[in-house]
Amino acid sequence: MAKIDKQAYQERLDRITELFAGMVEKADALSRERCPYRDRHDRCTAMFSCRNQVRADDEIVTCSHDGRFDYRLAWESMPETKERAKRRLERIKADARRRRAEKAARRGPE
Repeated sequence: MAKIDKQAYQERLDRITELFAGMVEKADALSRERCPYRDRHDRCTAMFSCRNQVRADDEIVTCSHDGRFDYRLAWESMPETKERAKRRLERIKADARRRRAEKAARRGPE
């Protein structure tokens, strides 16, 4: 087996890194203005409803997103914030159940 030239190897790694860095920069820029579920033919690939979906007569769903907002804000970057919100929602639901039960108890049997 031939010996690996470390300098040539490092040059190749640097070149690959340079190529991928350009792709990542482009993807990052697109993520700020393009819906992540919109394909290259402007069809919507989301498996859920979205206010930007437009259905054609032939049931092809297209994306009407105009690129004026940043989808990345919807992605959770702080898991503790998500957990805090989840706990708060559970408290709100429990309070609502308690209030409904108290109201029903005051009305008595129907």
